Amino acid sequence: MNAIFKITGWISGILMWIGGISLFSMMASTVLDVFGRMFGYPIFGTYELITFGLAIATSAALADTHADRRHIGVEILTNALSPRVRSIIDLITGIAALVLFCVVAWQLFLLGASLRRAGEVTMNLRLPAYPMTYIVAIGFLIFIIIVVRRIIESINEIRES
Repeated sequence: MNAIFKITGWISGILMWIGGISLFSMMASTVLDVFGRMFGYPIFGTYELITFGLAIATSAALADTHADRRHIGVEILTNALSPRVRSIIDLITGIAALVLFCVVAWQLFLLGASLRRAGEVTMNLRLPAYPMTYIVAIGFLIFIIIVVRRIIESINEIRES
């Protein structure tokens, strides 16, 4: 199990870099498009590319952010609680997140298959839509593995206290 967690930790770090590159690409294409519009030469399909980039940036950053606990929390309330109670709250929210994101990943894979069968493409660039759906679903799968790791850590913290 530790080998799986180590591999997913490594993959989540790579995904974070991919998300950062995607975010930078979104920024650069927006700036270039705005300047292009000022001179009458907008970049065709920028909206679609930015939409794809946003999906990649968001799903790529989830796992690494959760693994390092960089997400937003309501610490003003939980700091007053004992470590055991905080671990119990982490366990409950982890289980809820696990259930939710398992359903989300499953539905994304079903949506990707449906988009592939239908031959759905973007409006302007005519890019197939299903690969992006699968990429986001894979990002969620890595996130799910990190959530499982955090659940196991919470259980261990509860046992120790």
